[in-house]
Amino acid sequence: MRKCLLILVVLVALWISFPAQAQSGTNLSSVSVEIWPEYDQPAVLIIYHISLSVDAPLPATLNLRVPAQAEVFAVAVADTTSGLINAPYDRSVEGTWATLKITANSRDVQVEYYDALVKNGTTRNIVYEWAGDYAVDAFEVAVQQPVGATDMVTDPALPKSSLGQDGFIYYQSAPQPLAAGQAFTLTANYQKETDTLSTTGLPVQSVQPLTTSTPGRVTMSSVLPWILAGIGAALIIVGVVAGSYMWKRGTRRSPAARKRHVQTQQVAETGEVYCYQCGKRAQPGDVFCRTCGTRLRKED
Repeated sequence: MRKCLLILVVLVALWISFPAQAQSGTNLSSVSVEIWPEYDQPAVLIIYHISLSVDAPLPATLNLRVPAQAEVFAVAVADTTSGLINAPYDRSVEGTWATLKITANSRDVQVEYYDALVKNGTTRNIVYEWAGDYAVDAFEVAVQQPVGATDMVTDPALPKSSLGQDGFIYYQSAPQPLAAGQAFTLTANYQKETDTLSTTGLPVQSVQPLTTSTPGRVTMSSVLPWILAGIGAALIIVGVVAGSYMWKRGTRRSPAARKRHVQTQQVAETGEVYCYQCGKRAQPGDVFCRTCGTRLRKED
């Protein structure tokens, strides 16, 4: 009887020591953790890139623990055609941990949440912990150095990498295996004079590549007919206005023109000659106007 009781106690102890093994036999092929302090919020953005092992049955249920005070931002799975799509999950809190029960119908899972950032004057402090819910074949962590930060120190010490494609400096660990129940803790400290976020001043980038089928995108081929129609309408309006102006101008006669017309009529009726330029009457036999010198026009 005592022997049976002893075996039962040992089994209970093992079950408590390895909750991940008890809750699921799923192994993780890789877990990549990105830690971005003061990126787009005055907090620490934690991003998990989780890949299930190739022999894991789907759909799979993951019970992932995150800090109880964490603000879960997104839980998603990778889809071959649509990219990342939201994945259903439930959240329950017990003590200092919150468990995310995630239903994954894909082998690639992404979880994002915000954790607290401790500020003490110009000093910033980060504490990150992996609870060890699952065995991981390759576990790695990368810490992004915020814009304007200096003197970053991590524990364990991570090598400083060169600038990434996004222009940030990273401190990144080498991949390492973790057993189920094996926790991982990382702390980081740095100095920062301002509260400016890293996203301030960054150029806006599209989430997905822009194509001709991107909703809301305007192409030249779609607007060119409207541009040509607008130019044609403007030319028609200008032509109508100009033609109307010229017609009205042509129908008006100046007093001098009317006078010359009358004088021409007088020449035809009386035989007298008037200067078509200044309107003065010429003397018989004059070839040029005695007033302005203009050559006179004589009617036959």
